[in-house]
Amino acid sequence: MIKGVYKTILIIAFTQLFIGCNDKEPLVDSSTNGLVDITSEKQFDDEVASGVSMVFFHASWCSKCAAQRPAVETVSEETIFSDVFFAEVEYEDFSDIVESRDIKGFPTIVIYKDNIEQKRFSGQGHSEGQIRQALTEATM
Repeated sequence: MIKGVYKTILIIAFTQLFIGCNDKEPLVDSSTNGLVDITSEKQFDDEVASGVSMVFFHASWCSKCAAQRPAVETVSEETIFSDVFFAEVEYEDFSDIVESRDIKGFPTIVIYKDNIEQKRFSGQGHSEGQIRQALTEATM
């Protein structure tokens, strides 16, 4: 009887695990930050076409991305950059967008001005100050 109970519990646990893995909800909840989720090539092209934009390319499984995220989010919420478009692209959800932008690793932060790349930060450890400076230079 006890073996049957454990077997049932294992079956339920594995079923829940696999059902959860097949959900097509975004892997990172960005509803609480100032970054717009990019979900298509057209949206990406439209948003970076004019003005200054900063895009945070990341992967949900990337610990370096998680470490870089606070600096990105902090800068995205600063009023001095109210004219800058801030966005993010999640690799697991939209790998085609990541690959089409020649992103080789995560995290990568790219600053565009009128759809022309101005600055690229690859890897973690880029401070709020470094990001601010690059955005300030792009807005001049």
